Amino acid sequence: MIAEVYPLKRLPRKMAFFDYLAPDELKLEKGSLVQIPYRSKVIWGIVKSIKDKPPRGIELKSVLDVHKDFKLREEELSFFEWLAADLAQSTASILLAAVPRPPKRSSVKHQPISWLPLTLPSSEADHLVRIVNQLGDRAKAFIQSPDIRRSAAVIMGYLNKHPDQKSVILAPTTRDVELVRSRLTGMDPIVITGEETNNERFKRWQKFRSQDSGVLLGTRTAALCIDQNVTSIFMLRAGDRNFKSADRNPRYDARQIVWNIHERFAANLFLFDVAPTPQTVSRFPETELLSWGASAPVNVVDIHRERPGNASSSLTHSAVRLMEEVLSNQGRVLCVHNRKGVASALRCLDCSLTLTCTSCSTVQVAQTHTLECPRCRQRVSIPIRCPSCNGVKLKPFGPGNQEVARELAKIFPTVSISIIDREHEGDPDAQILVVTSYWYESLFQPFKKLSVQAVIQIDADTPLYSTSPTAVQSFTQSLWQWRSVAYSCRAPYLIQTSSSQLAQRILDKPFDAAKEELAARQDYNLPPVYRWTRVSHRDEEPRKSQIAIDQLKNSIDDIQRARVSAIGRGLDGSLQIEVGVPQDQIDQLLSIFTALDDRYIIDTNVYNG
Repeated sequence: MIAEVYPLKRLPRKMAFFDYLAPDELKLEKGSLVQIPYRSKVIWGIVKSIKDKPPRGIELKSVLDVHKDFKLREEELSFFEWLAADLAQSTASILLAAVPRPPKRSSVKHQPISWLPLTLPSSEADHLVRIVNQLGDRAKAFIQSPDIRRSAAVIMGYLNKHPDQKSVILAPTTRDVELVRSRLTGMDPIVITGEETNNERFKRWQKFRSQDSGVLLGTRTAALCIDQNVTSIFMLRAGDRNFKSADRNPRYDARQIVWNIHERFAANLFLFDVAPTPQTVSRFPETELLSWGASAPVNVVDIHRERPGNASSSLTHSAVRLMEEVLSNQGRVLCVHNRKGVASALRCLDCSLTLTCTSCSTVQVAQTHTLECPRCRQRVSIPIRCPSCNGVKLKPFGPGNQEVARELAKIFPTVSISIIDREHEGDPDAQILVVTSYWYESLFQPFKKLSVQAVIQIDADTPLYSTSPTAVQSFTQSLWQWRSVAYSCRAPYLIQTSSSQLAQRILDKPFDAAKEELAARQDYNLPPVYRWTRVSHRDEEPRKSQIAIDQLKNSIDDIQRARVSAIGRGLDGSLQIEVGVPQDQIDQLLSIFTALDDRYIIDTNVYNG
């Protein structure tokens, strides 16, 4: 008997499995976790199949041992093989990322939980009951939920009505996992975030698989800990980019994984987020698009219409008037401005050059005396002359949060003002807080009352300045995210924008706006109609990379309706292209990718969300 084995080892994408002799005394099956000799080491592997054939004169090494308490079921192994093909990676590399190695000891550390109350205002009880009842009648749904506090309340309500279910709850960050974990009163979830040791992750996954019911709570790492007996999957903040592993292989997306689990194993799938995306409305019919039903009052202010009466370059008359009203009543204001520094960039008025980082080509943020790269953190002094035309007319544009704080100090000289971003801790009790998205991701406590009487988004259009095809989607996410913060505070929400009609449409009818964005993407061959991939090539000789990319482009030309971008450069200097194909032709493109050597770095789903 011969066992085909996937070693738990990172292998080139062209490499599949290895043959080993299967000793008669070991009961091996497809999916068995086995110990195998690999070169000079002993490692673990997963059995792909058992063949009743002789070795044909080839001297094969033997399987050494089999783990008696753990194996992948046939359907689960097939899932990982699908994922490997979808990511253009070897199955062994996917299994290495997904399956932790068995520890020598079998004890499981108990994680004590100090339960914290999960409560909602009594006025929201009807919204909660309605959503919970609607989920009971559906196998999948998208729920437009203000924040993870309301989402967690829905999940608690659902699981209390279905106590025998085996469920997975996924959150985008470890911080979100910890916030939710302490509120799942009495459920004692098993937690997997990727920050635990290999041994601990194995024990926790094995414990969850051995249960008939219970809750697994984790980040995208937990999405790889599949169990075909899971009955329901809940994904919090489903549009968050942290669900995608974008910086290292395997570049998987937990959102794609849960859809495949839903389709393969018939697990219920419930996605929660502040706003729908084009992908959402393409996958869910009308009856599966649910809304919380309440939100903060909003005032959309057109910057251009109010410019003649503005009190400063950053603040409209309407914004100042709202702040005056709140501050006169001893209230506090949250000002959102997702640009750091004195200005967002420095531009030459003679040649229109925008100064960028010499290391990674990112637009630099202007500080008082320096330019700082927000990506690689390189910092240089502000030059006297333009590096392109030698002109002296260098002017900052797009005020940053420091400039906004200065303008606020001039308008409200007796009020305490504090900046909170990644570099400034600030005073959280100040009367005016000027915050970036860092505050929302790292400091905002959705389960605690925030004493703020107004939320003002100073430049809501910032996401639209991007050239990404998901710019409008990011704009939508930002608007509803900060509107939801205002809702949790029972505060009015004011946004300053140059795109007032688009913003008003998104805030008034988010599902209709998402459908309109989907239609626009269909016209321009964008996701989810097209699937876009990114391929880069690295070689010490740039000419070889150029030839390799050109050859790849030629092979892609045979795919009908394929779209290939011009050759560009990645942050590491490697040559790269983006390739888009209709969803029904992705297998043809992936078959080309899987034949490439590992000097090609491939992200097979760049703009999923």
